[in-house]
Amino acid sequence: MNCLLRIYTASRACAHSMPAFVCSRYISSATDSGSKQDLEQATKRNKEPQLYRHQRAIIFPGQGSQFIGMGKDLCNEFVASRRVFEQVDEVLGYSISRLMFQGGPEELTLTKNAQPAIVAVSVAAMRALEQETGMDVADIYSFAMGHSVGEYSALIAAQAVSLEDGIRLVRTRGEAMQDAIREREYAMSACILRKCTVDDVLSEVENVQQQIFQEMGVTSSDDEVVQVANINSSSQIVLSGTRLAVDRALASLQSKRLAMRAVNLPVSAPFHCRLMAPAKEVLAARIAELAPIKHKDSWAMPVVSNATAKPYDTTETTQRLLAEQIDRPVLWLQSMEYLKNEHGISRWGAMAPGNVVGNLAGKEYAKDIVRRLSDAAAIKDFVAVLERQAKRGR
Repeated sequence: MNCLLRIYTASRACAHSMPAFVCSRYISSATDSGSKQDLEQATKRNKEPQLYRHQRAIIFPGQGSQFIGMGKDLCNEFVASRRVFEQVDEVLGYSISRLMFQGGPEELTLTKNAQPAIVAVSVAAMRALEQETGMDVADIYSFAMGHSVGEYSALIAAQAVSLEDGIRLVRTRGEAMQDAIREREYAMSACILRKCTVDDVLSEVENVQQQIFQEMGVTSSDDEVVQVANINSSSQIVLSGTRLAVDRALASLQSKRLAMRAVNLPVSAPFHCRLMAPAKEVLAARIAELAPIKHKDSWAMPVVSNATAKPYDTTETTQRLLAEQIDRPVLWLQSMEYLKNEHGISRWGAMAPGNVVGNLAGKEYAKDIVRRLSDAAAIKDFVAVLERQAKRGR
């Protein structure tokens, strides 16, 4: 029996007299020079029910949250995180981690790079939390959801898809979305709303689109497109499409005092609008080829779909909606409302990179607890919180 296994065996024996977190600290320190098998042994989940689990959801960010240097502290601090980056690099056939840690922002912003990079960092942060607690995230959280490409991170967290297949899909997704754009100007802009409803904004954006079609003398066209791509909160939406149409819609929203300022997002394609239809077909074919989604009964926790704002109910539905999600709006507000109103979620674990989804939850539900687990220090702080809660719950 090697040293790590002896430590692990001892930790299980002391589980009733000592919080799992304390035992896992010894385990995680022992894995610093351990093998893959040792690491897997060290991260076996502790099935002790977690205080507040039924109130918690883990949420993952999407494109636009990337930045140079993201994930580097996770790689330096946690063996489990390093393993994730190694696996992702191996699947991709090139070092996305090197690009993240020391590349250029313009190259990282390219959709084909940003999407696998973001998922890699999100999963690395999740694995770090699992290493430090000795539990699966499904033992800490009762639901998972992710914003746009972050939905793949959520599915990996729920054990609905493997990390390797998730990265394969995300690579195809990013490349197809990049290839779908032509040589012209596109835009995605986040709008801060005034005291109006989301329905008011949806109606006005559609009015602008119809006006553009009338001026062009057509009933539909991909030459000038503007659509609401994300409904992020009751006070923020994102427009996507061609630059001229997006600017025109923004001007209309502001002139009618429906929206205040707008911020252009650091993305390289107009996501979640009908300009992404070609990418949807490519991804659907790849999903059919891989059939990567595991049987629903084997999932560790439910995952809420961006497209429906409800949990996925079958393997087949999951695979279909993952493709359709590309050119449909992200119903983030409705997804948060579903978890809040139907399941009483009031504690949000917002994973790396960045703080975008954590900020959205915090602004929408000011009285809720939002843990922004965006770096190694924040993850360690949360582990300390879980330790204190475990002591109180005994």
